[in-house]
Amino acid sequence: MASILESPYGGRYEVIQKLARGGMAEVYEANDNLLDRRVALKVLFPELSTNEAFVERFRREAQAAANLSHPNIVSVYDWGQADNTYYIVMELVEGKTLSRVIKEKSPLDPKAAAAIAADVAAALSFAHKNGVVHRDIKPSNVLITPDGLVKVADFGIARALSGDSDLTQTGSIMGTATYISPEQAQGGELDLRSDIYSLGVVLYEMATGGVPFTGETPLAIAYQHVREPVPSARRFNPEIPVDLDLIINKALQKDPSDRYQTSAEMRADLNRFEQGKEIEFAKATRDDATRAMTRVPKIITISDEPETITFEPITDFPSDRKMGAGMVILVGFLALLILAGVVFLGGNALGLFKKTTSQTAASATLVSVPAVVGQQLGAAEQSLSGLGLNINTTYSQSTKAAGTITSQNPKGGASVQKGSTVNLVVSTGQAMISVPNVTKVNISTAETTLLNAGFNVSTSYVADKLPLGSVVSQTPAGGSSAAKGSTVNLVVSNGPAQVTVPNVVGQQLAQAANTLGTVQLSVGTVSYQDSLQAQGTVLDTTPGPGTTVAPNSAVDLIVSTGNAPGSSTTTTAPPATTTTVPSTTTTTAPTTTTTAPPATTTTAPG
Repeated sequence: MASILESPYGGRYEVIQKLARGGMAEVYEANDNLLDRRVALKVLFPELSTNEAFVERFRREAQAAANLSHPNIVSVYDWGQADNTYYIVMELVEGKTLSRVIKEKSPLDPKAAAAIAADVAAALSFAHKNGVVHRDIKPSNVLITPDGLVKVADFGIARALSGDSDLTQTGSIMGTATYISPEQAQGGELDLRSDIYSLGVVLYEMATGGVPFTGETPLAIAYQHVREPVPSARRFNPEIPVDLDLIINKALQKDPSDRYQTSAEMRADLNRFEQGKEIEFAKATRDDATRAMTRVPKIITISDEPETITFEPITDFPSDRKMGAGMVILVGFLALLILAGVVFLGGNALGLFKKTTSQTAASATLVSVPAVVGQQLGAAEQSLSGLGLNINTTYSQSTKAAGTITSQNPKGGASVQKGSTVNLVVSTGQAMISVPNVTKVNISTAETTLLNAGFNVSTSYVADKLPLGSVVSQTPAGGSSAAKGSTVNLVVSNGPAQVTVPNVVGQQLAQAANTLGTVQLSVGTVSYQDSLQAQGTVLDTTPGPGTTVAPNSAVDLIVSTGNAPGSSTTTTAPPATTTTVPSTTTTTAPTTTTTAPPATTTTAPG
């Protein structure tokens, strides 16, 4: 690629300077001569273009990435082929990579770390909704501009590289060992939850200055992602608030179904933490654990652990897909088991491990381990640290309230040396899942939807303008997260509110129409009947007084003619008169056209 500096690359891009070299490409600053703008030109190594399957995947993924237009995503402007290889043209972002920020400032302020992770989650949420999984979320793929804008780079490239064994052998693989999810390490099918795990590792690193797992080889690290529990972030930085520790832990669950199910859910919790608001599944732990945080040892001492924990990033994770993903992992695990046997049998003899100062100084005095199962984390920490015992915490979902100790080792009552470590398993509460939105849906359909999603249903009814049986509102709201098996309360429409027909008997017709209008009723059919009551007096109504009817219903009236019943009359109907009912506060009763009773001529007796 020596010619890249000599002429416009691809006939369009004038290369200015080389910016970086990675595992699969070199990146240059260039000028787009067609649009006269500065861009980042990523030129893939020529050996990648010799594989037809890769070329097809690269084409599809580059097109998908180019369609991702979001403020937190580095824009892809163009892609093509030149000089026997492929290139991608991207937005040139001024600023630093997150990996450099971590190196310079770690551990980051918890709220600053949460804010950065929330922006990355926003980018992932947008990409996931558009069918794109990143597969290689790591600090070097997160850029931060001088004004603090967070941008995620390299969408789609890891996907293009992930399907070929020859390509992965070059060191450019579908993810970096330090940040890959357990399913990614095993060569399994990936979905958006793999990105959530990787983001959890990045957040862990921002908050502690280190990553959860380190090792001499990428395979050793991958093994830990698959098999080993993630140590609590507060083990390495006790200043981390409990809520943030729980968010990190939830993102780093081994089983994808136990993690946040969408990036939007994780982002919502990060935003709540940043704003100082309570997080639903962490409410039970906030007060107790925060009060006891200062009692947690800075570094938890574990017997025969290496003296120094290193946090250097591991770059690429080689694999050999020719053997098959399952065989690669199996062979790797066997190798690690053999290595582990050597270390356990000969580690101390070889001087690989040595006692720390705290262990050497530990008294031979035995103490009785208090039983802390069932206690909140903060109270348990106080009890154990008060006896000179160290604490190691891991988290697991359970039916117990979040922050409750579900198991301990050694058990309560056991005698151990002062300075020993007690391992605690802390509940994160029940699995949180997304609540379906069932508002405006018929109650039978809504109940089926919620029950199938794993929720119980409670219903109450109110009068509402929605059709009878429609869901007016729900708690929790649709799209929010709630514990699986919890109850969703539905408010269901009984139909429009009923009104009561007022008693207008004895009123004049115009007055009766006005009275009905005040309760959202109107005059229906007006019939006349001979009566000694004054002409125009209402004699009866249908429906009768006290009856409940729907708003805007019509009430039929029987009105007096003013003539004695049975009178012999000669009738000549006068012209119809129009009676307009006066309007009330907000309701104008409809205009009623009423035909006056017939005029009568009475012949005196002869």
